[in-house]
Amino acid sequence: MYDNRKKDSQASKKNKTKAEVAAEKAINGYKSIKDSYPWKTEWITTQADKDLTYFAEKLGKTLADKNYGLTNSKIRSIYGEIKRIQTSGYEKQKPSFYLLRPKMAYAAGRELENAGVQLFKLFFEDAWKEVQDEDTFKNFCNLIEAVLAYHKAFGGKD
Repeated sequence: MYDNRKKDSQASKKNKTKAEVAAEKAINGYKSIKDSYPWKTEWITTQADKDLTYFAEKLGKTLADKNYGLTNSKIRSIYGEIKRIQTSGYEKQKPSFYLLRPKMAYAAGRELENAGVQLFKLFFEDAWKEVQDEDTFKNFCNLIEAVLAYHKAFGGKD
């Protein structure tokens, strides 16, 4: 009987759901990116530097990888809302900015098996929490745009 329970336990570890596999891939991928190019809150709170471009390039390239499966359409609503807020001005659109976080959670929840969306959500959370005013929102937008530009440059699909 003990042997059967041990086998069942080992089998359950091997039989991860696709969502669990995607989440693990996203977490490991983000950790690898941050190990190569550490995340700096200053990119949002102060200004961009050369390291931001390397971070954005690595993240964009990873997101474009077919094993991650991020397409522009999967995050278009989030990016569209970011651009709308940018056009209207952060101070006028603070409530809309605050609601970006649950919108990102919803998008990620709809795509639990997509490692790219899960990875983008991890990055988004790091950046979103640093926004405090118009200037930090501008830096947030620049960082998001840099990542998405590299995603497209490395063959990210629509």
